[in-house]
Amino acid sequence: MVEINLTIVIQVIQFLILVFILNRLLFKPINQVLAERQQKITSWEEKTHKLRETARLNLEKYENQLAEERLIARESQEQLTRELKEKEEESIKAVSEKAALIVAETQQALEEERERVRIELSQQAKELSQILAEKVLGRELS
Repeated sequence: MVEINLTIVIQVIQFLILVFILNRLLFKPINQVLAERQQKITSWEEKTHKLRETARLNLEKYENQLAEERLIARESQEQLTRELKEKEEESIKAVSEKAALIVAETQQALEEERERVRIELSQQAKELSQILAEKVLGRELS
């Protein structure tokens, strides 16, 4: 059987004193450090989550802005292309009109030159006819 004597009571009291001292000097500080560590980890996790959310929102905002800028750039490029085509068509039309005018002026000048040459040849033909007739007849025609 188990005898209860003073030694057991002293050992129980020593054990309780040891538990009290260990609790005050070791377990509470360790638990406090662990609790602080857990709070820091939780705080860091929350900050990390907030930063990731902010980064995700910023990325979405950036992608939306990029898409809008691409759309604006595409529209601007299409507008410039249309304007260039219009200017090209106007230039082609102006050059065509100028070419047509030059062709018409050239044709007019050729027609005038042809008429001048025809009149000159007609006069030369009359003169040659008269010279030929004078030589054939042997006398001067008036």
